[in-house]
Amino acid sequence: MPLLIDVRKLTLITELIQDGAEEVAGSLAALAGVDASVEIKSLSFVQPDDIAAEMGTGEIYSARVRLTEPPYGVFLMTFSTATAAEIAELMTGTEVDDGFTQLQESALQEMCNILTSGFIDGIANTLEATIDMGTPTVEQAETTAVTDAALSHVRRDSLTIVLDSLVDIKETDVAFSLRIFLVPDPGSFVHLIDQLDRDVESGKPTNADTADVEELDMSGDVQAFEDAFGED
Repeated sequence: MPLLIDVRKLTLITELIQDGAEEVAGSLAALAGVDASVEIKSLSFVQPDDIAAEMGTGEIYSARVRLTEPPYGVFLMTFSTATAAEIAELMTGTEVDDGFTQLQESALQEMCNILTSGFIDGIANTLEATIDMGTPTVEQAETTAVTDAALSHVRRDSLTIVLDSLVDIKETDVAFSLRIFLVPDPGSFVHLIDQLDRDVESGKPTNADTADVEELDMSGDVQAFEDAFGED
């Protein structure tokens, strides 16, 4: 059954994503001493079964964590092996040769902690809530193994938000791409978005009109997001 969502609230989801990206930049500066900007390049909706196709084939790195408070679900961040090496080198100041040293592996884990917690904290701040999470599991594996592990307990009717982001480290030539899959519990997520609903002019909360609730086609991009996050 398609997920029902108030079409007027797409901009509120956009706000959540933007605030998450801004929090990541702040966390990088505060916790890693890295001055960076985080740009959301694109955002789309897919069904959980389509995540593997979005990832492509081959080995990738991933960091995943389950959310134990609303909106529940899974936060999954993926990046290439080349990006993993860039992050390790940035954090340690040492080159990656035939494999990661223990120091480089620890640095990669720490960066994933910062990126994951920063993004989730940004969403939580906008929701005026707390979202409890553990330490993300970081691993290198085939894309099929990554999706199997991350989505083993995810409802098949879940809404999956996919965003491509670019972390640009200022005053360096380093800029790495991250792909994030946010797979919240559908009922919990829609309820949280309902709490964000407000009148555009007054800023006061307002109830949704059921006439404005439409089926969201998750098989393709939502045009509102494409307009907001399209390539420059």
